[in-house]
Amino acid sequence: MKLKSLLIGSAALAAAATGAKAADPIVVPEPEPMEYVRVCDVYGAGFFYIPGTETCLKISGMVRYQINWDENDDGWKKFARAEVNFDARSETEYGTLGAFIKLRGDSNHTGYAPNPLAPYTTVAGPLPAPGVNDGDALSLGVGSSIGLQQAIISLGGLSMGLSDTLYDAGLSGEFDSGGGDRVHFISYTFAAGNGVTATLALEEADTNYDYTPNVVGKVGIAQGWGSADLWAAYDATAEEFALKAIVKANLTDRLFAEAIATYESGINFYSTDPFNVTGTGIPSTIRFGSEWSVGGLVGYKFTPKLKASIGAQYYDNVGHDFVSTALGGDVNFLSAGVTVDYEIVENFDAKLAVNYGKLDTPAGNADNWSGFVRFQRNF
Repeated sequence: MKLKSLLIGSAALAAAATGAKAADPIVVPEPEPMEYVRVCDVYGAGFFYIPGTETCLKISGMVRYQINWDENDDGWKKFARAEVNFDARSETEYGTLGAFIKLRGDSNHTGYAPNPLAPYTTVAGPLPAPGVNDGDALSLGVGSSIGLQQAIISLGGLSMGLSDTLYDAGLSGEFDSGGGDRVHFISYTFAAGNGVTATLALEEADTNYDYTPNVVGKVGIAQGWGSADLWAAYDATAEEFALKAIVKANLTDRLFAEAIATYESGINFYSTDPFNVTGTGIPSTIRFGSEWSVGGLVGYKFTPKLKASIGAQYYDNVGHDFVSTALGGDVNFLSAGVTVDYEIVENFDAKLAVNYGKLDTPAGNADNWSGFVRFQRNF
Protein backbone atom coordinates (compact mmCIF):
# COMPACT_ATOMS: atom_id res chain seq x y z
CA MET A 1 0.00 0.00 0.00
CA LYS A 2 2.81 2.38 0.72
CA LEU A 3 4.32 1.97 -2.78
CA LYS A 4 0.91 2.36 -4.42
CA SER A 5 0.20 5.52 -2.39
CA LEU A 6 3.58 6.96 -3.36
CA LEU A 7 2.98 6.37 -7.10
CA ILE A 8 -0.51 7.93 -6.94
CA GLY A 9 0.82 10.94 -5.06
CA SER A 10 3.65 11.49 -7.57
CA ALA A 11 1.25 11.31 -10.52
CA ALA A 12 -1.03 13.87 -8.86
CA LEU A 13 1.85 16.30 -8.30
CA ALA A 14 3.00 15.93 -11.94
CA ALA A 15 -0.50 16.59 -13.24
CA ALA A 16 -0.81 19.67 -11.03
CA ALA A 17 2.52 21.06 -12.26
CA THR A 18 1.58 20.44 -15.90
CA GLY A 19 -1.72 22.17 -15.42
CA ALA A 20 -0.04 25.23 -13.86
CA LYS A 21 2.35 25.58 -16.80
CA ALA A 22 -0.43 25.26 -19.32
CA ALA A 23 -2.27 28.06 -17.58
CA ASP A 24 0.69 30.52 -17.92
CA PRO A 25 0.56 32.83 -21.00
CA ILE A 26 3.09 32.03 -23.71
CA VAL A 27 5.06 35.07 -24.96
CA VAL A 28 6.99 34.69 -28.25
CA PRO A 29 9.57 37.51 -28.61
CA GLU A 30 9.67 39.22 -32.01
CA PRO A 31 12.96 38.70 -33.87
CA GLU A 32 15.20 41.74 -33.80
CA PRO A 33 16.09 43.17 -37.22
CA MET A 34 19.63 42.20 -38.22
CA GLU A 35 22.01 43.78 -40.71
CA TYR A 36 24.61 41.41 -42.07
CA VAL A 37 27.84 42.88 -43.48
CA ARG A 38 27.71 42.62 -47.25
CA VAL A 39 30.75 42.42 -49.49
CA CYS A 40 31.19 45.40 -51.84
CA ASP A 41 33.06 44.24 -54.92
CA VAL A 42 32.56 47.44 -56.95
CA TYR A 43 35.89 48.98 -55.88
CA GLY A 44 37.99 45.83 -55.54
CA ALA A 45 38.86 43.41 -52.78
CA GLY A 46 38.49 44.33 -49.13
CA PHE A 47 35.49 46.68 -49.35
CA PHE A 48 32.24 46.05 -47.50
CA TYR A 49 28.98 47.98 -47.14
CA ILE A 50 28.61 49.96 -43.95
CA PRO A 51 25.37 48.44 -42.49
CA GLY A 52 22.31 50.52 -43.31
CA THR A 53 24.09 52.56 -46.03
CA GLU A 54 25.24 52.29 -49.62
CA THR A 55 28.75 53.43 -48.66
CA CYS A 56 31.58 50.96 -49.12
CA LEU A 57 34.45 50.93 -46.62
CA LYS A 58 37.89 49.34 -46.66
CA ILE A 59 40.20 49.19 -43.63
CA SER A 60 43.86 48.46 -44.32
CA GLY A 61 47.29 49.33 -43.03
CA MET A 62 50.74 48.08 -42.18
CA VAL A 63 53.19 47.54 -39.33
CA ARG A 64 56.91 48.06 -39.98
CA TYR A 65 60.01 47.30 -37.93
CA GLN A 66 63.36 48.49 -39.20
CA ILE A 67 66.99 48.27 -38.08
CA ASN A 68 69.17 51.06 -39.49
CA TRP A 69 72.94 51.13 -39.72
CA ASP A 70 75.40 53.88 -40.64
CA GLU A 71 79.18 53.65 -40.51
CA ASN A 72 79.34 57.02 -38.72
CA ASP A 73 76.99 55.89 -35.94
CA ASP A 74 78.07 54.45 -32.61
CA GLY A 75 75.31 51.84 -32.49
CA TRP A 76 72.10 50.52 -33.96
CA LYS A 77 69.18 52.79 -34.78
CA LYS A 78 65.80 51.09 -34.54
CA PHE A 79 62.70 52.44 -36.26
CA ALA A 80 59.04 51.36 -36.09
CA ARG A 81 56.02 52.60 -38.00
CA ALA A 82 52.34 51.71 -38.04
CA GLU A 83 49.62 52.94 -40.41
CA VAL A 84 45.86 52.50 -40.51
CA ASN A 85 43.89 53.48 -43.62
CA PHE A 86 40.15 54.11 -43.96
CA ASP A 87 38.84 54.27 -47.53
CA ALA A 88 35.12 55.08 -47.94
CA ARG A 89 33.41 55.31 -51.35
CA SER A 90 29.92 55.63 -52.79
CA GLU A 91 28.44 56.49 -56.17
CA THR A 92 26.72 59.80 -57.00
CA GLU A 93 25.45 61.49 -60.14
CA TYR A 94 28.79 63.36 -60.27
CA GLY A 95 30.98 60.26 -59.95
CA THR A 96 32.53 58.40 -57.05
CA LEU A 97 32.44 60.21 -53.70
CA GLY A 98 35.43 59.21 -51.61
CA ALA A 99 37.05 59.89 -48.27
CA PHE A 100 40.50 58.59 -47.40
CA ILE A 101 42.20 58.78 -43.99
CA LYS A 102 45.72 57.61 -43.16
CA LEU A 103 46.87 57.63 -39.54
CA ARG A 104 50.59 57.10 -38.97
CA GLY A 105 52.62 56.46 -35.84
CA ASP A 106 56.43 56.50 -35.74
CA SER A 107 58.92 55.65 -33.05
CA ASN A 108 61.39 58.41 -32.22
CA HIS A 109 64.71 58.03 -30.45
CA THR A 110 64.82 60.11 -27.31
CA GLY A 111 67.86 62.37 -27.11
CA TYR A 112 69.28 65.16 -25.02
CA ALA A 113 70.36 68.74 -25.79
CA PRO A 114 74.12 68.94 -25.29
CA ASN A 115 74.21 72.65 -26.15
CA PRO A 116 71.99 74.92 -23.99
CA LEU A 117 72.22 77.58 -26.71
CA ALA A 118 70.62 75.14 -29.16
CA PRO A 119 67.82 73.43 -27.19
CA TYR A 120 66.25 71.96 -30.30
CA THR A 121 69.44 70.10 -31.18
CA THR A 122 69.26 66.55 -29.85
CA VAL A 123 71.70 63.68 -29.89
CA ALA A 124 70.21 60.19 -30.02
CA GLY A 125 71.55 57.89 -27.36
CA PRO A 126 71.96 57.66 -23.60
CA LEU A 127 72.66 60.64 -21.41
CA PRO A 128 76.29 60.69 -20.14
CA ALA A 129 76.16 60.12 -16.38
CA PRO A 130 79.64 59.54 -14.95
CA GLY A 131 79.61 57.83 -11.57
CA VAL A 132 75.92 56.91 -11.63
CA ASN A 133 76.48 53.30 -12.68
CA ASP A 134 79.09 51.00 -14.14
CA GLY A 135 78.21 52.15 -17.65
CA ASP A 136 78.41 55.85 -16.76
CA ALA A 137 75.26 56.41 -18.87
CA LEU A 138 71.47 56.51 -18.60
CA SER A 139 69.20 55.27 -21.39
CA LEU A 140 66.38 57.71 -22.08
CA GLY A 141 63.97 55.25 -23.70
CA VAL A 142 62.08 55.50 -26.96
CA GLY A 143 59.47 58.09 -27.75
CA SER A 144 56.73 58.00 -30.36
CA SER A 145 54.44 60.28 -32.33
CA ILE A 146 51.05 59.67 -33.92
CA GLY A 147 49.55 62.00 -36.46
CA LEU A 148 47.27 62.52 -39.41
CA GLN A 149 49.25 61.65 -42.51
CA GLN A 150 46.49 61.97 -45.11
CA ALA A 151 42.91 63.26 -45.14
CA ILE A 152 41.40 63.41 -48.63
CA ILE A 153 37.90 64.15 -49.93
CA SER A 154 37.28 63.28 -53.58
CA LEU A 155 34.37 63.55 -55.99
CA GLY A 156 34.97 62.30 -59.49
CA GLY A 157 38.27 63.82 -60.62
CA LEU A 158 38.24 66.53 -57.90
CA SER A 159 40.27 65.98 -54.71
CA MET A 160 41.14 68.14 -51.71
CA GLY A 161 42.67 67.83 -48.26
CA LEU A 162 46.04 66.84 -46.80
CA SER A 163 48.42 64.48 -48.57
CA ASP A 164 51.82 64.09 -50.14
CA THR A 165 52.40 66.67 -52.84
CA LEU A 166 51.51 65.71 -56.38
CA TYR A 167 55.22 66.18 -57.12
CA ASP A 168 56.22 63.43 -54.68
CA ALA A 169 57.56 60.48 -56.67
CA GLY A 170 60.84 58.64 -57.16
CA LEU A 171 62.39 55.34 -58.10
CA SER A 172 61.61 52.07 -56.33
CA GLY A 173 65.05 51.95 -54.71
CA GLU A 174 66.08 53.29 -51.31
CA PHE A 175 68.93 55.54 -52.48
CA ASP A 176 67.04 58.04 -54.63
CA SER A 177 65.26 61.36 -54.07
CA GLY A 178 62.53 62.99 -56.11
CA GLY A 179 61.61 65.97 -53.94
CA GLY A 180 58.41 67.00 -52.16
CA ASP A 181 56.63 66.49 -48.85
CA ARG A 182 53.09 66.81 -47.41
CA VAL A 183 50.83 69.73 -48.35
CA HIS A 184 47.27 70.99 -48.19
CA PHE A 185 45.89 70.81 -51.71
CA ILE A 186 43.04 71.03 -54.19
CA SER A 187 43.52 69.08 -57.42
CA TYR A 188 41.67 67.83 -60.48
CA THR A 189 42.59 64.76 -62.52
CA PHE A 190 41.43 64.29 -66.10
CA ALA A 191 41.52 60.76 -67.50
CA ALA A 192 41.83 60.92 -71.28
CA GLY A 193 41.65 57.15 -71.77
CA ASN A 194 44.22 54.56 -72.88
CA GLY A 195 46.13 55.14 -69.66
CA VAL A 196 46.68 58.86 -70.23
CA THR A 197 46.01 61.20 -67.28
CA ALA A 198 46.61 64.86 -66.49
CA THR A 199 46.44 66.44 -63.01
CA LEU A 200 46.62 70.06 -61.88
CA ALA A 201 47.02 70.90 -58.18
CA LEU A 202 47.04 74.06 -56.06
CA GLU A 203 49.13 73.37 -52.96
CA GLU A 204 49.98 75.13 -49.71
CA ALA A 205 53.14 74.35 -47.76
CA ASP A 206 52.98 77.57 -45.71
CA THR A 207 50.78 78.73 -42.85
CA ASN A 208 49.48 82.30 -42.78
CA TYR A 209 52.21 83.51 -45.14
CA ASP A 210 50.36 84.73 -48.22
CA TYR A 211 47.37 83.96 -50.46
CA THR A 212 49.39 82.65 -53.39
CA PRO A 213 49.36 78.85 -53.73
CA ASN A 214 52.02 76.66 -55.28
CA VAL A 215 51.05 75.20 -58.66
CA VAL A 216 51.91 71.61 -59.64
CA GLY A 217 51.05 69.76 -62.83
CA LYS A 218 51.53 66.17 -63.90
CA VAL A 219 51.00 64.37 -67.22
CA GLY A 220 51.40 60.61 -67.43
CA ILE A 221 50.75 57.48 -69.42
CA ALA A 222 50.56 53.89 -68.12
CA GLN A 223 50.56 50.89 -70.45
CA GLY A 224 51.47 47.24 -70.34
CA TRP A 225 55.11 48.10 -71.05
CA GLY A 226 55.33 50.43 -68.03
CA SER A 227 54.73 54.13 -67.43
CA ALA A 228 56.09 57.61 -68.16
CA ASP A 229 55.33 60.74 -66.10
CA LEU A 230 56.32 64.40 -66.30
CA TRP A 231 55.94 66.93 -63.43
CA ALA A 232 56.26 70.70 -63.21
CA ALA A 233 56.02 72.63 -59.92
CA TYR A 234 56.19 76.32 -59.02
CA ASP A 235 56.92 77.34 -55.42
CA ALA A 236 55.24 80.72 -54.97
CA THR A 237 57.02 81.32 -51.67
CA ALA A 238 60.53 80.68 -52.98
CA GLU A 239 59.59 82.00 -56.45
CA GLU A 240 61.42 79.04 -58.00
CA PHE A 241 60.32 76.08 -60.13
CA ALA A 242 61.18 72.40 -60.46
CA LEU A 243 60.81 69.81 -63.24
CA LYS A 244 60.93 66.02 -63.08
CA ALA A 245 60.50 63.04 -65.40
CA ILE A 246 60.29 59.35 -64.46
CA VAL A 247 60.10 56.37 -66.83
CA LYS A 248 59.51 52.79 -65.68
CA ALA A 249 59.70 49.90 -68.17
CA ASN A 250 59.03 46.17 -67.97
CA LEU A 251 61.80 44.89 -70.26
CA THR A 252 60.73 41.25 -69.82
CA ASP A 253 58.46 39.36 -67.45
CA ARG A 254 61.28 39.47 -64.88
CA LEU A 255 63.62 42.30 -65.87
CA PHE A 256 62.60 45.92 -65.21
CA ALA A 257 64.30 49.32 -65.41
CA GLU A 258 63.57 52.83 -64.13
CA ALA A 259 65.04 56.28 -64.82
CA ILE A 260 64.65 59.74 -63.24
CA ALA A 261 65.78 63.25 -64.21
CA THR A 262 65.16 66.51 -62.32
CA TYR A 263 65.90 70.20 -62.79
CA GLU A 264 65.22 73.15 -60.47
CA SER A 265 65.84 76.86 -60.81
CA GLY A 266 66.77 77.29 -57.13
CA ILE A 267 66.25 75.95 -53.62
CA ASN A 268 62.51 75.47 -53.03
CA PHE A 269 59.93 73.20 -51.40
CA TYR A 270 60.12 70.74 -54.32
CA SER A 271 63.92 70.47 -54.29
CA THR A 272 65.53 67.07 -54.19
CA ASP A 273 67.10 66.02 -50.89
CA PRO A 274 70.26 64.05 -51.76
CA PHE A 275 71.11 63.35 -48.11
CA ASN A 276 67.88 61.54 -47.14
CA VAL A 277 68.95 57.95 -47.77
CA THR A 278 68.19 56.46 -44.35
CA GLY A 279 64.93 54.84 -45.39
CA THR A 280 62.95 56.43 -42.56
CA GLY A 281 61.09 58.82 -44.84
CA ILE A 282 61.95 61.84 -42.69
CA PRO A 283 62.98 64.78 -44.92
CA SER A 284 65.83 67.09 -44.05
CA THR A 285 64.86 70.31 -42.29
CA ILE A 286 66.71 72.22 -45.00
CA ARG A 287 66.23 71.06 -48.58
CA PHE A 288 69.59 71.78 -50.16
CA GLY A 289 68.37 70.78 -53.59
CA SER A 290 70.51 70.39 -56.68
CA GLU A 291 70.41 72.21 -60.00
CA TRP A 292 69.85 68.92 -61.80
CA SER A 293 70.01 65.21 -61.12
CA VAL A 294 69.82 62.03 -63.14
CA GLY A 295 69.54 58.43 -62.01
CA GLY A 296 68.22 54.98 -62.70
CA LEU A 297 68.03 51.38 -61.57
CA VAL A 298 67.76 47.88 -62.98
CA GLY A 299 65.89 45.12 -61.20
CA TYR A 300 65.21 41.43 -61.63
CA LYS A 301 62.43 39.19 -60.28
CA PHE A 302 64.14 35.88 -59.52
CA THR A 303 60.96 34.23 -58.25
CA PRO A 304 57.43 35.47 -57.47
CA LYS A 305 58.71 36.08 -53.92
CA LEU A 306 62.26 37.38 -54.50
CA LYS A 307 63.47 40.41 -56.42
CA ALA A 308 66.52 42.68 -56.31
CA SER A 309 67.62 45.98 -57.82
CA ILE A 310 70.73 48.14 -58.14
CA GLY A 311 70.94 51.79 -59.12
CA ALA A 312 72.42 55.23 -58.60
CA GLN A 313 71.55 58.94 -58.77
CA TYR A 314 73.89 61.88 -59.39
CA TYR A 315 73.16 65.40 -58.08
CA ASP A 316 74.91 68.41 -59.60
CA ASN A 317 75.47 71.78 -57.88
CA VAL A 318 73.97 70.80 -54.53
CA GLY A 319 72.70 73.88 -52.71
CA HIS A 320 72.83 75.94 -55.90
CA ASP A 321 74.64 79.28 -55.80
CA PHE A 322 73.99 79.67 -52.07
CA VAL A 323 76.36 76.78 -51.24
CA SER A 324 78.79 77.13 -54.16
CA THR A 325 79.43 80.79 -53.34
CA ALA A 326 80.05 80.01 -49.67
CA LEU A 327 82.44 77.10 -50.44
CA GLY A 328 84.10 78.58 -53.49
CA GLY A 329 82.84 76.00 -55.99
CA ASP A 330 80.14 73.50 -56.86
CA VAL A 331 79.18 70.65 -54.54
CA ASN A 332 78.16 67.35 -56.14
CA PHE A 333 76.74 64.18 -54.63
CA LEU A 334 76.46 60.58 -55.82
CA SER A 335 74.16 58.07 -54.16
CA ALA A 336 73.96 54.39 -55.05
CA GLY A 337 72.21 51.43 -53.56
CA VAL A 338 71.21 47.78 -53.70
CA THR A 339 67.87 46.44 -52.47
CA VAL A 340 66.66 42.88 -51.98
CA ASP A 341 62.94 42.26 -51.41
CA TYR A 342 61.58 38.93 -50.22
CA GLU A 343 57.98 37.92 -49.47
CA ILE A 344 58.25 35.65 -46.43
CA VAL A 345 54.56 34.76 -46.59
CA GLU A 346 51.60 36.56 -48.09
CA ASN A 347 51.40 40.14 -46.69
CA PHE A 348 54.66 39.78 -44.73
CA ASP A 349 57.74 41.15 -46.50
CA ALA A 350 61.42 41.68 -45.74
CA LYS A 351 63.73 44.22 -47.36
CA LEU A 352 67.50 44.63 -47.23
CA ALA A 353 69.02 47.92 -48.44
CA VAL A 354 72.70 48.90 -48.67
CA ASN A 355 73.43 52.49 -49.73
CA TYR A 356 76.58 54.40 -50.62
CA GLY A 357 77.00 58.16 -50.78
CA LYS A 358 79.93 60.25 -52.02
CA LEU A 359 80.16 64.02 -51.51
CA ASP A 360 82.50 66.14 -53.66
CA THR A 361 83.33 69.67 -52.44
CA PRO A 362 86.03 72.23 -53.26
CA ALA A 363 87.56 71.47 -49.85
CA GLY A 364 87.67 67.69 -50.38
CA ASN A 365 85.64 64.53 -50.72
CA ALA A 366 83.82 62.29 -48.26
CA ASP A 367 81.91 59.03 -48.59
CA ASN A 368 79.59 56.99 -46.41
CA TRP A 369 77.98 53.53 -46.21
CA SER A 370 74.60 52.91 -44.63
CA GLY A 371 71.66 50.56 -44.85
CA PHE A 372 68.78 48.86 -43.10
CA VAL A 373 66.81 45.66 -42.67
CA ARG A 374 63.03 46.11 -42.74
CA PHE A 375 60.15 43.79 -41.88
CA GLN A 376 56.64 44.82 -42.86
CA ARG A 377 53.24 43.24 -42.28
CA ASN A 378 50.49 44.56 -44.55
CA PHE A 379 46.76 44.04 -44.05
